[in-house]
Amino acid sequence: MAGLFFDQDWFDERLRATGQSRGALAQAAGMSVDEVEMVFRDQRELAPPEVAAFARVLSAEPQEVADRSGAADYGPGFDSPGFDGPRASGGPLGRAAPRDDLVMAREIVTGLHERMDRIERLLELLIAKVDKR
Repeated sequence: MAGLFFDQDWFDERLRATGQSRGALAQAAGMSVDEVEMVFRDQRELAPPEVAAFARVLSAEPQEVADRSGAADYGPGFDSPGFDGPRASGGPLGRAAPRDDLVMAREIVTGLHERMDRIERLLELLIAKVDKR
């Protein structure tokens, strides 16, 4: 059964224990650093290939990564010994071969994330001006 929330403390501890960074997670999973940060803020769920990539970087079992990330149940065979995640797809650097619909979705999410950042900065500026008055 999957956990409900992302266990940031566990992931940060595993990163420290393995001498890795969030950037290493992003590279292994074929994600942007912003996407990894969204996962750590519990604003984005990991896909099965990303769970497997995180597991390799963290030297952990994929099912434990899925449980601690709050990822959905991926069904039978996800955590089986033969499951090799992204490497099985033959993508570059052990990453999953990108599907056109996932690439498009990532571009859309990245665009939305950038827009939200701009809106947040604008609101901060407006609040600062109001506070000065």
